[in-house]
Amino acid sequence: MEISLPEGHAAAVEEAFATVAHIHRRMSFHERTSDLARMREAVPGEPVEVDADTVIVLRKAIELCRVTDGLFDVAVGRALVRGGFLPRTDIERLDRYVGATDDIEIVDECHVRCRRPVLVDLGGIAKGYAVDRAVEVLLARDVSAALINAGGDLRAFGDCDWPVELRDANGQIRFMVPVRNCALASSANLGNRRRYRGRTVSPHIGREGVSVLAEHRVSVIASTCIVADALTKVVMADRILAERVAGQFEARVLDMPAAGVPN
Repeated sequence: MEISLPEGHAAAVEEAFATVAHIHRRMSFHERTSDLARMREAVPGEPVEVDADTVIVLRKAIELCRVTDGLFDVAVGRALVRGGFLPRTDIERLDRYVGATDDIEIVDECHVRCRRPVLVDLGGIAKGYAVDRAVEVLLARDVSAALINAGGDLRAFGDCDWPVELRDANGQIRFMVPVRNCALASSANLGNRRRYRGRTVSPHIGREGVSVLAEHRVSVIASTCIVADALTKVVMADRILAERVAGQFEARVLDMPAAGVPN
């Protein structure tokens, strides 16, 4: 993660990075002591104590799952482990994790329960949320303007335009867009695919557990990074649905023509 801002705000930057590190520890699939590890180890129906930030992200994931008719699903950990995109870590029986996002219940601000075993991967939306929280920290510290870039997820604020170059799925940079007081998330999987049981798979899972193989990068602009990141996954799988849902979150899909400038 990179934070660009005027000089004289070292303490604010340190606090922002500390907030991001906290979110990583709590919501990383890889961390054995994370909230996600606690959830996958819990007995179905048993309340699990988690961080308040984790509850916020899970609540947003449940909302996005509902409005996209289940297309946005954070309970894709099993498919991602099988495809080699996530480590197996301490998981003994992968086939027992049959739950979906709908099986996650928010008990209160610090507890959740899963009706069935669920292998949750918050992945991108946790990163988007970390960017949003970092912005909150900087604003609370009276930082006038900043750009936070978390590699595919970024957000800018302040009375200025931040020039952002967009990399295509093949790695080529063709476009630069000015970003001001908004979040921008981009995603692609052309260079991140594997072979699994004779099929090509990607880290983006669509309907009925089928991998989405997108040939192009997709980008979404929104007021928050958590929404922008989540909607890039929906755009990949169903552009029409994504555009309909985007309106509910004050977001829009960024169109990039084959040549020229962005629409």
